[in-house]
Amino acid sequence: MSEQNVARRYARALFNIAREQGTAGEFASGLEEVSRTLAENSDFRRVLYHQLIPVREKQKLIDTIFPDINPLLKNFLHLVLAKGRERALPEMAAQFRRLVDQAENILPVEVTSTINLREDILAGLKERLAGITRRNIRLSSRVNPELIGGVVIRLGDRVLDASVKKKLELLGEHLKRA
Repeated sequence: MSEQNVARRYARALFNIAREQGTAGEFASGLEEVSRTLAENSDFRRVLYHQLIPVREKQKLIDTIFPDINPLLKNFLHLVLAKGRERALPEMAAQFRRLVDQAENILPVEVTSTINLREDILAGLKERLAGITRRNIRLSSRVNPELIGGVVIRLGDRVLDASVKKKLELLGEHLKRA
């Protein structure tokens, strides 16, 4: 079974439990924290993924690094480690977040620009997108100086590219065909 299918099954099972407990948002944040730590800390990742380190030691490591995590989520992480599915944890976090977003009618939106956008601009964009999509918007922004100017807005799986870089690329393609 592929890692994505495994992650989807585990995320769905955890989501059903979290929804019953009313802790889906808390679990999503906890899983994302674990996933972020795996991505940012190569030593943690190396230990957690190492096959010769006993499961019990890995579980103690999780307990030590994430002491404030929900006990039910901690049990889930222990189960994932016991089943040898730790490499699927980042994908489980992503799948779980998708399930929470779907249940709460949330559309994740990422805005990329050449500079940090002011809060009032982001708030206005969020409000406008919520009106257009009729969904709750979870907005994140990042800076990419390579865009030269303009913005790129990623709404779920759709991309609205209004960057100067893209316009220059399109102009170059147009000139090549002419």
